[in-house]
Amino acid sequence: MIPLNAVLPAAAAGTLIGLAVRAAWPARPNLASALDRLDASKVSAAIPSNATSRTGSLPERVGNRLIGEFGGRITLPMKDLNLLRISPAEHLGKRVLFALYGLLVPQLMQAMLALAGVPFPYAMPAFLSLALGALFWFWPGKEVARAAAEARLVARHAAASYLERVALARVANSGAAQALTETAQVGGGFIYERMRQVFNQADLAGVTPWDALKQLGEELDIPELTRPADILELAGDGAAVYTTLQAQARQLRIALLTDAKGKANEASAAMILPVTFGVILMIVFVMIPLTITILGS
Repeated sequence: MIPLNAVLPAAAAGTLIGLAVRAAWPARPNLASALDRLDASKVSAAIPSNATSRTGSLPERVGNRLIGEFGGRITLPMKDLNLLRISPAEHLGKRVLFALYGLLVPQLMQAMLALAGVPFPYAMPAFLSLALGALFWFWPGKEVARAAAEARLVARHAAASYLERVALARVANSGAAQALTETAQVGGGFIYERMRQVFNQADLAGVTPWDALKQLGEELDIPELTRPADILELAGDGAAVYTTLQAQARQLRIALLTDAKGKANEASAAMILPVTFGVILMIVFVMIPLTITILGS
């Protein structure tokens, strides 16, 4: 007869697996949502600069199901996901599957130990399940935040270079729209690719380049991209615009240098304690034999 302390964890694990399969099962399409998508008056006129490719993976199917049922009550870091071009459904599905995995593993371990005849208290697997579930739920969010912070740092450096190039193009008597679009054509990196995509979509939609660039900066939470848009929206004399853009580029580079120095100082300060501990440990190892020799003589 299978012991009860093996049946209960296995039942809990089966329930979690059933919930995961139920979430991954394709949801029935919502008729109201489908009609809203067909209604042209309800379609947003915003430029879809945050489009992401659909992979059809298990996390994305789970996320689509959850967003379809609880979309209004789920908060996601949309600006970070837009910057990294990660589908909100895929991110949500990954977090849910990770959390289920964290809840499931301790229960399966308890069931296997119980079948092997090893007694194991119920409180320990339950605590581990909750702890691992919470850890695995927040882990993808932390990874997205870290990757987004690194991407924004790269984008800020690119924005400083972009400001200077736009300033040079404007002082060379290029128009405001021409200075923004043509400068983006010669840049490299992901942020220049996003700008080129946005400008192409703005041209098709009849939106001005500075409005498109301003929207991109707001969607990705990169205010440095909105600065040339604000200036060129009210563009006047080329020399005046050149001076303003150069000043903003200089300020941005100074801010980036200050941030880099601050991070370097933080890293140096964080190394003080390990280095001090290592020195003390080395002194102890050197002094112990000398002390024993002195005391024994």
